[in-house]
Amino acid sequence: REITNFGKVKGWANTKIQYRLRDWLISRQRYWGCPIPIVHCEICGQVPIAKEDLPVELPKCNKLMSEKNSLIYELNDWSITSCPKCGAKANRETDTMDTFMCSSWYFLRFADPNNINIPFTKSSVNQWLPVNQYVGGIEHAILHLLYSRFFTKALRNRGLMELDEPFKKLLTQGMVQGITYKNKKNGKYVKISDISNLKDPRDPITGEKLEKVYEKMSKSKYNGVDPSVVIDRYGADTARMFILFKAPPEKDLEWNDADVEGQYRFLIRVWNLANLYIKRYSSNKASTCEDSSVENQNDNDLKQSVHKAIKAITEDIDGGLQFNTAISELMKLTNAMTEKYNHISMKTANESISTLIKLLAPFAPHLAEEIWRMLGGEKSVHLEAWPSYDPEALVSQSFDLIIQIKGKVRGKLKVSNKLNNKELEDFALKSDIAEKWLNGKEPTRTIIVPNRLINFVP
Repeated sequence: REITNFGKVKGWANTKIQYRLRDWLISRQRYWGCPIPIVHCEICGQVPIAKEDLPVELPKCNKLMSEKNSLIYELNDWSITSCPKCGAKANRETDTMDTFMCSSWYFLRFADPNNINIPFTKSSVNQWLPVNQYVGGIEHAILHLLYSRFFTKALRNRGLMELDEPFKKLLTQGMVQGITYKNKKNGKYVKISDISNLKDPRDPITGEKLEKVYEKMSKSKYNGVDPSVVIDRYGADTARMFILFKAPPEKDLEWNDADVEGQYRFLIRVWNLANLYIKRYSSNKASTCEDSSVENQNDNDLKQSVHKAIKAITEDIDGGLQFNTAISELMKLTNAMTEKYNHISMKTANESISTLIKLLAPFAPHLAEEIWRMLGGEKSVHLEAWPSYDPEALVSQSFDLIIQIKGKVRGKLKVSNKLNNKELEDFALKSDIAEKWLNGKEPTRTIIVPNRLINFVP
């Protein structure tokens, strides 16, 4: 950059944007694809189809290919036509366009899908574009993304729209990898069904020891997993949860049946927990804890867990599509609710269970919808507003006070963070921990570290 700037001053250099776009042959010798609107005339040469005759439609046929050429080359009724320029006999172009031609601008059509006169209007593109999130494999990031940007900038330069970039963000997703058994010597893959002993996998033909590795799922490697098998056994929600939880979206995912089972068990826990809440708190007769101070503390602790989950999951989804950590937060909240569901007020119970199901909905939509109906929801859970967290609820109302005697940790107590030092000292001195280890002795010195520990020196 410094050299270029120096060259600018001296008058022998300038900056230039260089796009790494390769030459792209768009023609394909196949039936499917968009026809190229060109005719070949012996007099005029290559002539474009008149605008009023567009679009050129493919002829209907039953076979896709002949031995030598694309089949439409042999359909004289379609391929032989007249020249739009001189009217002489001409032949249609029978090659079709690469499908990337369509996918390089289709997102613009989505902005104005009902327009029957032109592909899109400038106002519709300005209203809807750019696309907020682009998701695709690495091959899309290299080819399709570049072609899409090329089309966008070319159309912009033609004055057809003002859009400069088609996409705001790119997420290059990882691949799904499956367990593969490979013969090290000859490099051939072996079907799992052909292996008699998975603890000592050997090639059924050569007897050679097989290597067990994770590789990209492929029919040739015999390591594919049929989604319908997982869905039939565990349901679609379990399959979704496993895929989202196993790895971040940009990383490769190693398929493991044991982990699928783990997500199934988690969803069963949510189902059972929801039924416990409904059974206990479905009427005004629901029992509450006799000790109101303990009940209030449980309410505060669970409320904090709920709002921490809302904050963390919202940030995971909006901040970078980190679905695996979002599901981890769902598990933490479920654990907190399981621990305290029997010791909280009806208000806290209702808030916690409804929030859990709303947060679960994007990840396990079918189960969430079923539970939401059980909870009395009149409309779909997916039409409910996304929960928002209360910053004040994130502030803990209590903390674990570590009790030390002569510098040695002897236990801990949960105490309110509203206590001053004198109240904290009196509370700790009356505890069973202090009475046991002081053994009737009065402390000569007391050291307090705020919101952390108290140390009695007898």
